[in-house]
Amino acid sequence: LRRITLSIDTLDAIAYRRLSGDRGEVGEVFAAIDAATRAGFSSLKLNSVIMRGVNDAHVLDMVDHFRGSGHVLRFIEYMDVGTCNEWRQDLVVTSAELRERIAARWPLRALPANYGGEVAQRWAFADDGGEIGFISSVSEPFCGDCSRARLSADGRLYTCLFSNDGHDLLGPLRAGASDAELSALIAAVWSSRDDRYSEIRGSTDTSQRRHVEMYEIGG
Repeated sequence: LRRITLSIDTLDAIAYRRLSGDRGEVGEVFAAIDAATRAGFSSLKLNSVIMRGVNDAHVLDMVDHFRGSGHVLRFIEYMDVGTCNEWRQDLVVTSAELRERIAARWPLRALPANYGGEVAQRWAFADDGGEIGFISSVSEPFCGDCSRARLSADGRLYTCLFSNDGHDLLGPLRAGASDAELSALIAAVWSSRDDRYSEIRGSTDTSQRRHVEMYEIGG
């Protein structure tokens, strides 16, 4: 294990409880951050999904709290993943808007990507207060450069968060497929993928499309 990513959408206890469907407390996240830090993970990735009128007023407080901590706060545009979150375009706060808000208080400078296909755009505080990231799959789709896949608990490979179905790996595995055969199967699936949902969002091709639920693929 080389990296840990946690989710924290607000520092406010009441708002956090509401966003978690009354199933979590923000204090538990802080305890997890402290435990991970003590275990030697000095730089965590902290993902935060921002929704207009829900937690966007908390953004500057979050930045202020984690600046200089060594952890990397990453703001994620609110996405229509799955079918349970009642997504609406007007609730999306774009990365560009968030950067403008943050930079008005703490000037930022762009950083290069760590590797090809990195989903987060990296920025640094001009005063050396650390790094911050933005994941902009709604306003700035990166389908062509995406290198992410997910494996569900029932052994299906999903090549996109917005997939409506996965590719069976459990069947071949239980039938005795070798590591080489599984690798070839995964390579064939990946090389033939044509996922570009974020690029065509809102078109007639996507209006009736079923999305896999995030809880099915470890989201």
